[in-house]
Amino acid sequence: MAQAAIVSLVHQLECLMKFPLLILEIKKMQVKAFSEKVSELLNVLEGTPVLVRSRVEQLRFESEPLGRSIGDFLVAVKSNAVVSDVMEIMQRLLQTHLMSENMQKILDEVPTILMQIDFIDKESYRFRSNRDLQSTRENPRLCYFLDVVREMDGPSHDLRAAVVFFNDVGIQQMVLYKDLQFLLTAFEDSSVKWHGRNEVEKDVKYIVNRAADFVKEWMKDNSILSEMSCLIDTLIHKCTEKSLDRKINLEAAVKSGFDGERGIHQYFSHISGEIQSIRRKIRQIRGIKGITLGLKTLQLQSSLPLKGHSLSDSNLRNIVVGFDAVLKKIVDRLAEPLLGREVLAIVGMGGIGKTTLARQMFDHPDTDFQFHCRAWVRVSQVYQLRNLLLDLLRSVTKPSDNVHEKTNEDLAQDLYQSLKGRKYLVVMDDVWSNEAWDCIQMCLPDDNNGSRVVVTSRFMELATYVSPKSLPHCMSLLDTKQSWELLEKLVFGLESCPLELVDLGKQIARKCHGLPLAIVVIAGTLSRTVMTSDCWKDVAASVSSVVFTNPEQCLDILALSYNYLPQQLKACFLYMGAFPEDYEIEVRKLFRLWIAEGFLEASSSSNLEDVAEAYLEDLIGRSLVLVGKRNVVGKIKSCRLHDLLRELCLREAQKENIMTVIKQEDQSFPAKDNQRHLILHLNSDADVHLAPPYRSLQSFLCFTLGSGFVPDIFFSYLIFQSLRVLDMFFLQFDSFPAQIVNLEYLTYLALNVTYKLPTALARLKNLQTLVINGPWPIRDDGDLPTLIVRYWSMPNLRHLHTTMVAFLSYITDAASNIYRKPLPLGYLKTLSTVQFLCCRRDAFANMPYLAELGLCETKEDYYRDRSCECLKDLAYLHQLEALNCSFYKEIREARTISWDAFPSNLRKLTLSASNLPWEDMTNVAKLPNLEVLKLKNYAFRGSTWKLTDEVFRCLKQLLIEKTDIVQWEAEDDHFPCLQFLILRSCEFLAELPYVLGEIPTLERIELHYCNESAELSAQEFKDLIEDLAVMIRN
Repeated sequence: MAQAAIVSLVHQLECLMKFPLLILEIKKMQVKAFSEKVSELLNVLEGTPVLVRSRVEQLRFESEPLGRSIGDFLVAVKSNAVVSDVMEIMQRLLQTHLMSENMQKILDEVPTILMQIDFIDKESYRFRSNRDLQSTRENPRLCYFLDVVREMDGPSHDLRAAVVFFNDVGIQQMVLYKDLQFLLTAFEDSSVKWHGRNEVEKDVKYIVNRAADFVKEWMKDNSILSEMSCLIDTLIHKCTEKSLDRKINLEAAVKSGFDGERGIHQYFSHISGEIQSIRRKIRQIRGIKGITLGLKTLQLQSSLPLKGHSLSDSNLRNIVVGFDAVLKKIVDRLAEPLLGREVLAIVGMGGIGKTTLARQMFDHPDTDFQFHCRAWVRVSQVYQLRNLLLDLLRSVTKPSDNVHEKTNEDLAQDLYQSLKGRKYLVVMDDVWSNEAWDCIQMCLPDDNNGSRVVVTSRFMELATYVSPKSLPHCMSLLDTKQSWELLEKLVFGLESCPLELVDLGKQIARKCHGLPLAIVVIAGTLSRTVMTSDCWKDVAASVSSVVFTNPEQCLDILALSYNYLPQQLKACFLYMGAFPEDYEIEVRKLFRLWIAEGFLEASSSSNLEDVAEAYLEDLIGRSLVLVGKRNVVGKIKSCRLHDLLRELCLREAQKENIMTVIKQEDQSFPAKDNQRHLILHLNSDADVHLAPPYRSLQSFLCFTLGSGFVPDIFFSYLIFQSLRVLDMFFLQFDSFPAQIVNLEYLTYLALNVTYKLPTALARLKNLQTLVINGPWPIRDDGDLPTLIVRYWSMPNLRHLHTTMVAFLSYITDAASNIYRKPLPLGYLKTLSTVQFLCCRRDAFANMPYLAELGLCETKEDYYRDRSCECLKDLAYLHQLEALNCSFYKEIREARTISWDAFPSNLRKLTLSASNLPWEDMTNVAKLPNLEVLKLKNYAFRGSTWKLTDEVFRCLKQLLIEKTDIVQWEAEDDHFPCLQFLILRSCEFLAELPYVLGEIPTLERIELHYCNESAELSAQEFKDLIEDLAVMIRN
């Protein structure tokens, strides 16, 4: 019977557990004794005015053996209490029925033990780094004391190495022990029959018996039992104060027996893989419950076999997808005939595959052939320089016997000499700080022999620091096809996915959004799931939940980047979790929200928008935020969060109790009334009547197309007295919420209105951003209404945006004709969309820092025929960079624009329905800094646009939409910097000027609903300009 064989192996395993358990228990006492003695030594060195060499020598003599082997420790220890404790441990080890409990207990204590060692290391380093001592290095006595402290590094390193090793052994034994206990439960009742039991039982019996035989032979061949007897004798000698016959070598014997090629540690690793494979098979066959997903628990059906492969199988460990071209590029880059030491940085977010790519490059045959020696070191966020140096030394040479007695400076010199004259490749994986690079790169000689260094990191700033002369390789997310390919290989290995699961599999892969780490986690779930459509549908419906239930694999890895953020960036990053999943976040809105929330700190030399831009670039450089779109000058227009990073934001925000997102499935508002940020998503069924009074609420954002809310009820139940941000852009009320004018702390207000704004709105003295959205009812005369905004009494208003035309009330007192003085720097910067007639000299004079302006000609403006006259006053807007002018729909034959009044600082110009002749483009070309020109709805009319002397020197993007142009004549020097050309609804244009194909900067041409001959001419440019993208839509 398999059960008897399993019981026998369990008993053997319990006997084996006593060896690493005993050593870990004694190491725990060693660490305590060593830490106390070193602390005493440091206190003597720091606190004694006149250092007594004899006292230091005594403490040195007492400390050093405490950190060495168990034998040295027991010989050196003076306390009978320690001997008594060891004897008590030995007695406990005889009770094998408690072995697993004792092992789990000591394993749980290992992190605390390692923290004690780290504390002593830090204290020793702090003492050696003391400036006063460093400045007196010439004093022989003080040099001696520094050497004494340095010598403690060796025992400390030995202690750490021993604890880590025996901890690994203990963990492996516990895993195997629990797997065997599972098998015992599965075969406990022989009367229970299940499909395939006999075959599985036969496999189990074979594996277990083979393991038991190996353990018996192993016990015969090792000296562990004799060393255990020697330890007992030593304890008795210590208690009776007799001398020892020989030194105890138990620790070395156990390590030798467990480690090595024939060690039981290696064998158990192999056995564990086989038993876990059988364990999964039993789960699948018997219908034992699988992992819990977000919506339901998957129940495995007894009659359905699993075709998937275990992710721990050796043939699946190195599965790589989407790296072929990148890998070749990097390997070729390493082989470039550059003699100097070159540094290549690989950058990307956590879990994107940086280490995998670097490892593929490191193990590539061409790499192995090219370099005399190769070394790999993992740095991580928290590192010990000594360990890095030792790892590198072991990779390139055989360290000397006294390596642990050497200082860090000696190790660095040894590494430098070992690499001197050799063509080497060094990979520094997962580097987090410039300091780590600085410490190691000093040890890497540059002998002009083609040596290379590869650094992987999450931070663009660090990549630029380590390799300022060459561009880093930025990792990209996998596309949908690559994601499915990786998922299929991870789940099915060399086999193919069943046809009925392919579509579901692709859907699951798509929801991972190209992050390999997420795909690996999901593959682990699918590989333990029955291969049926119903089970895979459950996984597809709850991908985020699956990832969330594996935090150690995903979210905790990504959280390292979050934990490393400066405090001011943490708030900005968490706030981005407020936006819905897969949401393209408009950067200008994000900046204004950050500013309104008070997250930013502006210096005297920069404004808040510049600070916000720097913060966002920093988050992108740390691989926490993804770029959506950039404008033609490279500035970010939109950004987004990967779904996992958004989950991280929500998790961390919930921990801090600073933000709650109410989703569609939520039935109630959060009960805690101390929320600071409340977010409403989709059409939530949450009953506002049941919401507690959120007296501490700072912001309320709504991302739902809701309607029918009664303001009195809404605002009375959600007490917004401390509110700073109120974004109800998507929420419609039947009447204007009068309570808003009483929110005196409000800095950001976005409304969806179908009504007039009350004059009392001007009481919001702290308001910085005001966004008003339509639709509004048509007036009786059939025209759109004009919104009157009395914004002059809002001293902090920076951005005013309305989707319909607004009229600004006069800035002057009509009776006294007294003009207001220009407001201070940082006042109104954005104004859109306003009526032409309200843009007068007196208004513009009070907007000296306006950067963006949107004008719309109303019916009233048109019939008064004063729009062009109003444009003359643009000359007063010296800081204006973006101007959007939309004219009335009826054609005016003679329209004369004073182009000289357009500010020279203008970078973006949009004209719509202006019906100007193409000859006026000569004046547009005179704008010296114009980079973006958009011509819409017959902005210019005429069959021919012929450029002569005009040159658009800085123009990078040109959009022409809906025009009657037939022929376009130009030369290549008319657009020397053009990058993007977009033509929409230019149905009469016969062809594009052939000289466009000679513009070296041109990157993209788009034609939407244009003439077929024009489309053909655009396609011809692809042969003339390398990497030119041509997009045709018709």
